[in-house]
Amino acid sequence: MKDADFQESENALLNAEDSDQAARLSYRKRTAKVEDKVRWTDESDGPPGKPKRRKARRRSRKPRNIARIHGDEVQEEEDIEPGEIPDYLQERRRIFDAKKKTHHQAALMLPPDYSDIHFDDFQRLGELAERPQFPANSGIKPWRPYRDIELPQSTGLIPASVAQYLRDYQVSGVRFLHRKFVYQEGGILGDDMGLGKTVQVVAFLTAAFGKTGDERDAKRMREIRLYSGRWYPRVLIICPGSLIMNWKSELARWGWWHVDVFHGPNKDDVLSTARSGLLEIMITTYDTYKNNRSVINMVEWDVVIADECHKLKDRYSGTTKALNEVNTLCRIGLTGTAIQNKYEELWTLLDWTNPGHFGTHAEWKDAITTPLTVGQSHEATFAQLSSARQTANKLVHNLLPRYFLRRMKTLIADQLPKKTDRVVFCPLTDLQRTAYENFLESADLHILRTISEKCSHGNKKGWCCQKFLPSGAPWQRIVFPSIIVLQKLANHLTLLAPSITDLEAKQEAELAVLQTCLPDTWRVLYEERDRIGSLVNPEFCGKWKILKKLLKFWHGNGDKVLVFSHSVRLLRILQHLFTNTSYNVSYLDGSLSYEQRQEVVDTFNSDPTQFVFLISTKAGGVGLNITAANKVVILDPHWNPSYDLQAQDRAYRIGQTRDVDVFRLISLGTIEEIVYARQIYKQQQANIGYTASSERRYFRGVQQDKARKGEIFGLSNIFTFQGDASLLRDIVNQTNIAEAKAGVLLAGVDMEQAAKDEDLGTMKKEEESAEDKGLSQLAALLTAENQEKMLETHKAAVPKTDAVQAILTSAGVEYTHDNSEVVGSSKVEEQLSRRAAMTSYTAGDVEGQSTLFGDVDGGKVVYRPPEEVCVRQFCEMARVLGFGGATQFALVVESWSQEARTNCLDTFYRMRRTAACEAEIKKVESELAAPIKTELAVPVKDEVDVKAEDTTKRTSIFLISDDDDDDEL
Repeated sequence: MKDADFQESENALLNAEDSDQAARLSYRKRTAKVEDKVRWTDESDGPPGKPKRRKARRRSRKPRNIARIHGDEVQEEEDIEPGEIPDYLQERRRIFDAKKKTHHQAALMLPPDYSDIHFDDFQRLGELAERPQFPANSGIKPWRPYRDIELPQSTGLIPASVAQYLRDYQVSGVRFLHRKFVYQEGGILGDDMGLGKTVQVVAFLTAAFGKTGDERDAKRMREIRLYSGRWYPRVLIICPGSLIMNWKSELARWGWWHVDVFHGPNKDDVLSTARSGLLEIMITTYDTYKNNRSVINMVEWDVVIADECHKLKDRYSGTTKALNEVNTLCRIGLTGTAIQNKYEELWTLLDWTNPGHFGTHAEWKDAITTPLTVGQSHEATFAQLSSARQTANKLVHNLLPRYFLRRMKTLIADQLPKKTDRVVFCPLTDLQRTAYENFLESADLHILRTISEKCSHGNKKGWCCQKFLPSGAPWQRIVFPSIIVLQKLANHLTLLAPSITDLEAKQEAELAVLQTCLPDTWRVLYEERDRIGSLVNPEFCGKWKILKKLLKFWHGNGDKVLVFSHSVRLLRILQHLFTNTSYNVSYLDGSLSYEQRQEVVDTFNSDPTQFVFLISTKAGGVGLNITAANKVVILDPHWNPSYDLQAQDRAYRIGQTRDVDVFRLISLGTIEEIVYARQIYKQQQANIGYTASSERRYFRGVQQDKARKGEIFGLSNIFTFQGDASLLRDIVNQTNIAEAKAGVLLAGVDMEQAAKDEDLGTMKKEEESAEDKGLSQLAALLTAENQEKMLETHKAAVPKTDAVQAILTSAGVEYTHDNSEVVGSSKVEEQLSRRAAMTSYTAGDVEGQSTLFGDVDGGKVVYRPPEEVCVRQFCEMARVLGFGGATQFALVVESWSQEARTNCLDTFYRMRRTAACEAEIKKVESELAAPIKTELAVPVKDEVDVKAEDTTKRTSIFLISDDDDDDEL
């Protein structure tokens, strides 16, 4: 049963549940007028693309959405004038709802009835060919008995030939899709990448058409058209151009279909065939649909399937506006990344599937976005965290299930090898560092860094005294170009040199930047920019020094490597660099046709001599299967984390037989750390939106909140160089300390018992402090199960860790971490979140307004053992835990997360306490066995308890609060 306090807000979001309301759904026109030419915002998923020339057009008198630049970010007005759904959609909805009201089940889109149709081959049913048929060497085997699967809620049926190859979760997906089709509703299949969304759609269409999975299916359309007026489904699939061939091949593999592609010179003939009812499925691309939507929408499609529907995430884009007009009541979206940057993207996708069902964009932002983002801040109060966790639970469990179905790749974990995702923080070379600092110290960049500071007039400088650069241009004009320059500096200095193919004005501008960055050596770099000697200069690229050593190691082990970059020019540079090696290199970017891309992929997969595959992330990050590779290198991070995750999945997917190691190369202290930090932030937000997970709260900033930029938002953070310091390492360490301090406050709360209380509506707040429980109870919260088994697992991985870590260390890398250890929850955060979710706070509640993580610097060290003591204890730990020596133990510990280290330390102290207690027990037993003496009449202290209590203090991390020096954690 839904919570009463959420019912009102949910009713507002689901304001079109009833069929009679659905006919009056509002269709909001999403037009935008930009006050300034600059549309970039540092809160977006990255810099915008290059502006395109547009034809002049008349100004409309209708109100438009205004984008205003405020602070150092673009803020968009939320009030959008409501419009109406296109007339053809309103009429279709009215007719369908009226039929459903009067005819009930007869009005639904049930599978066609073939009972009165005679097929010539009815007498030889046992001999009919069936699909799919997989060769014996494919490794694909049935998952269930050869039986039809009924779909009782939608009166459909998955034929046995198809059903036998579907996993349980895929059958559930087919049920979800077919029910949406039958009742003419929209929905999103949001399964993680690699779970077979395409197969689920084909199985759903098989049920929707009433097909039987044998060769009779090829004749069904022809036979049913003989009966005039008989309904037969018409399907439109819209997908990226790179996936057209994949859709055609999958449809052919899983059945018999009349399918054609609306693209190219013959598209008019294809559309004419579809309009006449002689085509079951028409496939087209997003751009082709957008440019031809007026004629495509003349067909009354029974279902439209938008593959990779996250392309509709921007409600202002022309593609989204065009798809909002698609002529169908059943809109199915497929995406593994429904939330890529912010929660409003999920609203845009849901609103496309069921227009008006989820309220306005402003209502969604107030009800969903604001509480979730504010509550995820490192500085969130108890009340804000409580609101965030409660909102997430209601979103995931109350609102989404009817319209959004998502399953994770963990469902097929038993069929996949292991994957590690290591983030390597690469130091810049001395020359790179000099160039980076010179650029940031320029007058223009100083203005960008300080635009939000107050001037002498009390206003923000960027809107008062620093509106213009020394050149006279507005500062907004250089934001995007400056970001691009920093990204070039973080990768390869040769990228700064102008290309001779560029326009003269662009060459002049880039040459000026080069002179600013390298005032003493710019001429040499410029004149020798295309020479191999310049490209291989070790001072030009810190990452190349690391990559070169890793490649040498992998080549000796027989591995195959994918190298992804968002910069085609950087890939070309690497291609030149590889000419001085013995490596065979493959190359793929957007200049290759789809057929050429597949040929290159097939060659790399089949040719054992091919070692390195250089791939443009945008061109090759989707739709390619490259399971021959087992190493993946991401050269430069993207503002949108889904790009890098999809690139990894080119190798890590079903069919991969070797463990996959991913290495993300991040330039230390540069803009790339900001980009990667935002990736973490966005991945956490997505996890919360999908599963209501209790993500660790690293960052003080709040996305799209100009008053709370924290460490990773705002131009000031982007245009700041951290030097040798790692922003991420400092943030993670800060969170570890804050969680340790906050964890002690939970030591006196039995969360498990509280959760089991059947009468628990809200949890009562504790009246007395639990700080005196000490870190021994916090350690109990952090203790992992099967600790000894974990240690054995880590020891078994020592040889692999030794080699890779030694290579990274020799190249100057001082800090790495596993991405999976950073993204996700911790035991302390889970406890804090559960407590907050079960607690009600009223206005003015003192505890509700207090922050969970106090000032980390507010504690002070009460004991710091000498270095020789630490070394002696570390050596003892290596011996007690069964390692061959301190060095071997150190290499293993270096690869552990903070929580794993805490667990190991706790295990060590627990073993020491146990040994101490056993020794004391033996001592007491021996004393009791000795002859009784008169001195025993004197009361004796319980020495065993005293010793056990003393040894417990060794688990302390030696931090105390300033308010009470007697409470040692």
